[in-house]
Amino acid sequence: MMTVNFNDYFWGEKNNGFDVLYHNMKYGLVASKEFADFLRERSNIEENNSKLLSKLAKQASSCCVHGTFAPLWHILKTSAEKLSSLHMQMVQKMMELVKEVGKYAEELHKRHKLVKEEESGTLEAVQAMQTVTLNVQKSKDAYTQRTLELEKLKKENASAKEIEKGEQKLKKPKRITRIS
Repeated sequence: MMTVNFNDYFWGEKNNGFDVLYHNMKYGLVASKEFADFLRERSNIEENNSKLLSKLAKQASSCCVHGTFAPLWHILKTSAEKLSSLHMQMVQKMMELVKEVGKYAEELHKRHKLVKEEESGTLEAVQAMQTVTLNVQKSKDAYTQRTLELEKLKKENASAKEIEKGEQKLKKPKRITRIS
């Protein structure tokens, strides 16, 4: 059985996990509205198809009712009416779905506001942690760079004054690293 480590699967790279979750929640509202718009447009298309098929059914019923094509016209009329009816049912289902997506979007909006208020402390803590992590990395990089410079001075047999100056530079990032 695989164990899931919270740090590996939530915080993410550069401690962005909270941000990712928060923005996914925020953009869920946008996605819901776009989905509802798509469904409305699809519903309009289905309604238009229903009207066109209904018109076609009327046209088929007004054609020759007698003769060898009479059964064919009846079949064409019946199939066009059934298709028109199916498209209207699709319109109704789409509109129900639009209402459900609207309710979902409203609920999501309320929850997003609630999370924004309740988790502001978490957001501040995550941002502080990111800032501290960045500062520690900068200090580490500066320390490494200055250590290399000091070693280079020692290898090149630089003067004692230059080596002392390099050691002083080295102590400054060391203090910052300890504070962070």
